[in-house]
Amino acid sequence: MLVLGIFRSSPWRFKWDDGVGVSKFPLMEDRMVRLKRSMWGALVFLLAVAMLGALFGCGKSEKPQAAKPGQKSQQKALVQASKAKPVNESDVLARIGDVTITNADLDQEIASIPVYMQTKFKTKSGKIELLNKMVENELLAKAAVDAGLDKDPDIMRKIANARKKILQNEYYRTHLKEKVGVPEEKIKQYYEAHKDKYKTRARARVRMIVFSDKKAADKTLAELRKEPKKFEQLARERSKDASTAGSGGLLGWVTEGGYIRGLGKDPGVNQAIFALSEGQISNVIRTKRGTFVIVKVESLQPAAYRPLDEVRRRIADDLLVNDEQIKKYYDEHKDEFISKERVKARILVLENEKRAKQARQKLLKGLTVDKFSAFAKKNSIDKTNARNGGYLGYITRGRYIPGIGRDPAIEKIIFSLKENGLSKPVKTKRGWSLFYVEKKEPSKLKPLERVRMLIMNKLRRKMREEAQNKAMDALKRKYGCQVFEDRVTGTESSQPSSSRDIRNIFRPR
Repeated sequence: MLVLGIFRSSPWRFKWDDGVGVSKFPLMEDRMVRLKRSMWGALVFLLAVAMLGALFGCGKSEKPQAAKPGQKSQQKALVQASKAKPVNESDVLARIGDVTITNADLDQEIASIPVYMQTKFKTKSGKIELLNKMVENELLAKAAVDAGLDKDPDIMRKIANARKKILQNEYYRTHLKEKVGVPEEKIKQYYEAHKDKYKTRARARVRMIVFSDKKAADKTLAELRKEPKKFEQLARERSKDASTAGSGGLLGWVTEGGYIRGLGKDPGVNQAIFALSEGQISNVIRTKRGTFVIVKVESLQPAAYRPLDEVRRRIADDLLVNDEQIKKYYDEHKDEFISKERVKARILVLENEKRAKQARQKLLKGLTVDKFSAFAKKNSIDKTNARNGGYLGYITRGRYIPGIGRDPAIEKIIFSLKENGLSKPVKTKRGWSLFYVEKKEPSKLKPLERVRMLIMNKLRRKMREEAQNKAMDALKRKYGCQVFEDRVTGTESSQPSSSRDIRNIFRPR
């Protein structure tokens, strides 16, 4: 088996801390030399993957260590880890010494790619690109062993740590994260009963030529009916859409019923696209914008049900918390959902108190928001706000005042005003200022529907943490765990790390 196909969780981005920082090696770089680390680092990475393949694939359970005389069989397993089993010669796509890469290996590698990237690598050119990258990585893995990196104690330590983390993460995913709180059978029943909720819409990879008049579109369509292979050429030469003409009219992927690049929501064009088969070219279509287009469908992805594995967590979340629990929490914690009083305010800043008093007298005669805004634009020395008619936005009681900061005295003045109210001149860090209140919103309880998702997520987190803590306590009892906190040395901090900080550091990926 190809070494990089061993771990479904890591072929596209593998990390380790090499003492300098976390190295990231995306498999799909155009060339390996473009990786941010040196070729030596790439060799170390591929050696790690190869050795992990040997340890897992060969059923080894011991930790990898620096090579010793009694461990020659393990090193031999490392070299042979990616040797292919007997296969038909017609299935062999590449041979690197005694290692073969087969169609099955290539398919497995494609399956390990994130779903949104797979389409590219299901085409012949995409498969060839991926195959060559697999060959390069196999060569690097072999070179790493030949360079003696498999005998380096520091590298072996990193490999042992990587193996341990893979096991931890997989156990967490399969026994804690995915299954906590909701029985598997209940998840399956819900999935079968609500499959339509998890159905993806059809997608089409589309090219489009845009015309300003129908006559030009009809002429081009006639040419395409005779020579359909000229679509890209004609798109480059004639399309009025500059953003796609250079790429032969390529729009990319369009979702059934969704937006179309450059056209937005256009049901007529969208329906025409999904009435076509792969390789077909449409008739001339009039868009909502009055332009005319011809589209070509290069490939189609039909609507499909997302597999249970993809939506298991989402279903578990839906089942974990019900409406009754949400309502109960809301009723018992209403103080958490009270919005603070706030005002919609504007400011006029002038050079001195005298100018501010004169301005106030002028504004009070028929004061309106439009009058204040126009006056601020013309006279305010604070040019940042002057452009917007002195607009400060909404100011919430107890919060930051834009351009001023936290100032209880000024806040008191602002919140003492009524709607369409104007303050007396007040000295601020900006200058002598007049505050105008356009609108007031009193403190009030947020409706349940507005905070439903907030409560749902909070309850989900709490229930999952409780269940996971219970499971962890069971593991501690099972394996005889003892923690001696009193023996830990170090200075006390006035701001100790929160449980969230710890979770972020050690969160399983």
